[in-house]
Amino acid sequence: MAEKSHLLGLMARRETVRLMQAQGEFRQIRDRHAEAARMAERLAQMLESRRVEEVAPLAAADLFRAHRMNLSIAEQVERSAAQAADLSQAMAAAQEAMARQDHRTQALQDAAAIARTAEAEDRLARAEAQRPTARARG
Repeated sequence: MAEKSHLLGLMARRETVRLMQAQGEFRQIRDRHAEAARMAERLAQMLESRRVEEVAPLAAADLFRAHRMNLSIAEQVERSAAQAADLSQAMAAAQEAMARQDHRTQALQDAAAIARTAEAEDRLARAEAQRPTARARG
């Protein structure tokens, strides 16, 4: 019986390591999401500031370059926002994976504790059974 609690304990430790790995992956996704959201916000602010600037009369080539730059910034804003949305979904999936991993870890830890208790009770019962009775001593 001692092997069962030991095995369950080892399995719980393995699941704990997996949970820690899942938490690390979640942190990486969260950081990438935050960076993508910050980038989208900065680019949107940059685009807005470029749109409201009052400029002196410009040559057609300068207007064309400014327009192309605004289009480029707008495309990057869309890409960053899409990346942030994708990473948001990835964060939700990672949170679900962490919850499942945590549940598995907790279940194994509980099973190991139950097995240790059962093993202790079994040892105690065997020890009681091997003790001589009061009649046999006298």
